[in-house]
Amino acid sequence: MTTSLNIEAILGRPEHPPEIETPLHELQKHRVLVTGADGSIGSAITMLLNDSGVSTIGTDIADCDVTNRGMLADVMARVKPTLVFHLAGAKHAPDGEIDPLDAATINITGTANVVRSTSARVITASTCKSCDPETAYGATKLVAERITLNAGGSVARFYNVPESSGNVFEIWKALPDTDAIPVTMCERYFVSLNEALALLLWAAVLPSGRYAVAPGHPRDMFSIARALYPDRVRVGMPRRRGDRIDEPLHAASETLHPTIVPNIVRIESPHDPEST
Repeated sequence: MTTSLNIEAILGRPEHPPEIETPLHELQKHRVLVTGADGSIGSAITMLLNDSGVSTIGTDIADCDVTNRGMLADVMARVKPTLVFHLAGAKHAPDGEIDPLDAATINITGTANVVRSTSARVITASTCKSCDPETAYGATKLVAERITLNAGGSVARFYNVPESSGNVFEIWKALPDTDAIPVTMCERYFVSLNEALALLLWAAVLPSGRYAVAPGHPRDMFSIARALYPDRVRVGMPRRRGDRIDEPLHAASETLHPTIVPNIVRIESPHDPEST
């Protein structure tokens, strides 16, 4: 996981993670399964839950491949979760353009397998790339959202998390101090890891729906590079296949609504299931 980042320089605002004591108290009664627990966010939420006394089992592809229905059924029968944080998934938009079938198998079939294999409530991690998707990856995450909501679960929709693995900040940090910083001209919304973890916890205790942390204003990557490396030369580089110029705050058909939790919004679409 990326460390020693100036998070607020990336966010362009003060970090504002919602409080987590309330949802952690509510989750004490649950037996929790985390898929994708070897990932940056998966490992962090698993550690947080275990450290807080919540009965939690973390799994990843070696012991719980969500595309393998037999393996998944065995894990569910053994763990008997009452709540599932579903974080396993393909996560890179460029990879999804190269192999869209693989992204669909992991994100769509994998999510369907999870919700069909358990009576537990499922909280699925999603992404702003599911908003009016231009890419195969974004489309697969939108379908995963629909599957989860139709099953009565909830969606935690993340914007870009700087501390997650495989991001541009790792690339920049690994460069020699004398190298120029390569920057793609694009804008992104960001939330911190602490904000993402709080979002997951609250999505588990709020009514079924799609939730996000209010990310503030979009940030252009040249401004972020200048804030992080003010004394370094910055050079433009072309977008990769699968990279959008701008990521939207929400889809054109969606609306944002406040919740009882400061800085957490509910994202509603006319295509969502009716509330009961």
